[in-house]
Amino acid sequence: MKSTLRFLNRIIDIVGWICVVALLLMIVNVFIDVFVRYIVIDLIKYLDIYLWYDKYFAWLGGIGMQELEWHWFSVMFLMGLGYTLRENGHVRVDVLYDTFSEKKKSWVNLIGALVFALPFCSLIVFYGWDFFFSAFVNQENKGDPGSLPRLWPVKLVIPVSFAFLMLSIVAVMIKEYLVITDQYDDMKDNHDGEDKQPSDKQPAGAPK
Repeated sequence: MKSTLRFLNRIIDIVGWICVVALLLMIVNVFIDVFVRYIVIDLIKYLDIYLWYDKYFAWLGGIGMQELEWHWFSVMFLMGLGYTLRENGHVRVDVLYDTFSEKKKSWVNLIGALVFALPFCSLIVFYGWDFFFSAFVNQENKGDPGSLPRLWPVKLVIPVSFAFLMLSIVAVMIKEYLVITDQYDDMKDNHDGEDKQPSDKQPAGAPK
């Protein structure tokens, strides 16, 4: 069970890095969009080459670039759900939870994940896949001039992100089970869940 937790945590860490990359790409996307719209366009108009720009580079600073911004944001936000859950970073609104012991908190988390979180995420994955597949088969697009040619990539993020969220929920359930059964104390309190190894070093002054 501990090896399973280590494996799931490594997957969650990879997803966390995907969110970091999506954030960086979104920042670059916004910078290019603003730079082109407020500086390059004025320069192009001044040089009287707007028709040439409109023919070859109209997508820069256009509707497509603006749409791509919220596509990157969707990837960052949705794929980050599972990582945030593993980090216990979601906002909690409760009255009694903070007063519970660690084992009682683990029972609440375990039951809540099993009864509420997993079934809800299963529904999102099921219906989200149909949502994506319909857009893929029909090659759905917004139809606006300069918009992105297809919508299915961003719709694919919905079932994929909630599938990763389910993996995070399973990881949390395993961790809470280990806490309840007093098996988590012999693991390092990190995200890899590696077992503590006995140290060969002896304290200073100890007899050899």
